[in-house]
Amino acid sequence: MKRTMVAALALLLLLSACIGGERRDGSGDTGEERTEGLPASDPLYRYDPPIEVSTVRSVDQGFKFAEGESLDYNIWTRIFEEQYGIRVINEWVVDTLQYERKLSISIASGGLPDFFLASKEEMKRLHEAGQLEDLSGLLPEYGSPFLKELLRQDDGASLRAATFDGKLVGLPKMMVNGGVSTAEMLWVRTDWLRKLGLPEPRTIDDVAAIAESFARDDPDGNGLNDTGGLGVNKDLFMYHGSLKGFFNGYGAYPEIWIEGAGGRLVYGSIQPEMKTALARLRELYAAGAIDPEFAVKPWTKLMEEIASGKLGLAYGSVSDGGYIHKVNVDNDPNADWKPYPLASNAGVPAKPQLLNAADSFYVVKKGARHPEAMIKLANIYLHHFYEINYAPEPNPFVSGANGIFPGRYQPVTIDPLTVNLEAYRQVQAALRSGDGANLGFPASLHYDRLTQYYAGNREMWFSAAVFGPEGSYSVIDAYDKAGGGRFDAFQGAATPTMVERLAPLRRLQDETFTRIIMGEGPLEEFDRYVEEWRRFGGDRMTEEANEWAAQQSNPEP
Repeated sequence: MKRTMVAALALLLLLSACIGGERRDGSGDTGEERTEGLPASDPLYRYDPPIEVSTVRSVDQGFKFAEGESLDYNIWTRIFEEQYGIRVINEWVVDTLQYERKLSISIASGGLPDFFLASKEEMKRLHEAGQLEDLSGLLPEYGSPFLKELLRQDDGASLRAATFDGKLVGLPKMMVNGGVSTAEMLWVRTDWLRKLGLPEPRTIDDVAAIAESFARDDPDGNGLNDTGGLGVNKDLFMYHGSLKGFFNGYGAYPEIWIEGAGGRLVYGSIQPEMKTALARLRELYAAGAIDPEFAVKPWTKLMEEIASGKLGLAYGSVSDGGYIHKVNVDNDPNADWKPYPLASNAGVPAKPQLLNAADSFYVVKKGARHPEAMIKLANIYLHHFYEINYAPEPNPFVSGANGIFPGRYQPVTIDPLTVNLEAYRQVQAALRSGDGANLGFPASLHYDRLTQYYAGNREMWFSAAVFGPEGSYSVIDAYDKAGGGRFDAFQGAATPTMVERLAPLRRLQDETFTRIIMGEGPLEEFDRYVEEWRRFGGDRMTEEANEWAAQQSNPEP
């Protein structure tokens, strides 16, 4: 269901490390000595004598190593041992596709490591079996200020997902460039807007007028009726040509749970606002502003149409400027695109829906000798990867020309959701001052590319489309300053009814919405869809979602 976002390399934020308070030790004497005047609860405390902790790992084709290095010996393992007195033992390492199966075998055999990465469902099962440590007191005591801050960047939604019976049993693996950066926006060929004398899209009426004109008024000027209006793909709510952003403009939120009257969770896809948005899409389709074959077109087909200069309007993601540059701007030097915030039908800015910040969690085995070590490793990662600015020297953790990316070797990677947003803001400040000498990575890279673009290098168009003053991150910046967006209010593990009924109900949804848009049935089919959704498991899923919500506290890291 969820779009895989194209994550950029990490930004080295210019944050200062803060020192924690006195140790609050209720667990007895561990025999550890305080070193360099720091308490053992300090985020960057060095263990003396050193400790060992075990974990399990997965790798994919993106993992590359210099000669003599591996997950068992690399820049991170040396930092852990030499600077912090922590030796990390990898009990096994498998391909990412085999990880869940291998982990299941380890769980069944009772061979759990000290800490490891688990899905929501696996975390829930392990908690119910009494096999996980309670981190509720450990995170406030051992977590660094930076770690605690970024764990709140999704308003605590991921922490609530890891909280059962009032106990925090996992730390979310926050998605780099997640959160507000996953919001959709509208990509438009502005050279076509100018040619046809159309206004920039501010309202849904503007979007409709642009779609109809692009489909009808020959924006490419070849005298043929061969251009499309609003690009839509068959999956409806994913990839370039998604309709998610269009629905959000109506205050409708498909495929997520939202707070309804009295704070009760309701499913977004069955709310009245969805019907209103469907009615407008039905009008656009009837007017020829949506391709009559959209129901069989994958998003890749839309990219082919963009490449051939036949499509100039679609909802998409922050990273779509890169695709557009590759397939269209490289072929047509006159093509000019710009991203816009979601248009609204209500006279107020639309609030975009956002992807979950985390779907997997770092958990600690019950009885681990050093349950706080996993939190310490997260502190160390954040300190070295983000809090230290290596400029102007090369960053030792990012990819070189050989494709080696040592940043990925760290066993506990919890990232800020705003990596590229912060980079965008630093780049804009540097552009205003004309001085990018002290920028860290990746802001330094984007600043360099933008200066090349402004000097006439058209090859750098994609960087301007994403990180320029009017690039896609300007849209994300505006969303963030306006309060962000709307996350799925249900963050728990899939309930029994969701496991059984959610997939077929989504098929019913897509089939019904597609028929309504294409005019193959009356608009009232939406009401019948809602009735069927409720009858065939939806009401029970709603009860289960609200049972989960009633059990949630608001954990404070």
